Amino acid sequence: MEKISSFFASIWDTISTKHQQGVFNTICLAVLLGLPLLVILTLLFICCHCCWHRVGKRGQQPERNKRKRKKKDEEDLWISTQPKLLQMEKRPSLPV
Repeated sequence: MEKISSFFASIWDTISTKHQQGVFNTICLAVLLGLPLLVILTLLFICCHCCWHRVGKRGQQPERNKRKRKKKDEEDLWISTQPKLLQMEKRPSLPV
């Protein structure tokens, strides 16, 4: 127990010494100590999002099928990827 308290006391001494040396050192310490916390929170958010998203997908599959059927009945508004011949003829040629 004594080793643990001396470890945290030495960390606190380092932090207070760097803080007294200037604002730049304080900002650097805050960033260095905050990065592991930020990484842990990000991983936790990603894991929870993935888990909840999977559960939600299983329960909503019948609704998605209904939406797809309604969309198939509607007019197809996709733009074709191949240009039509008439469109190609109307374009001016580039001077060589």
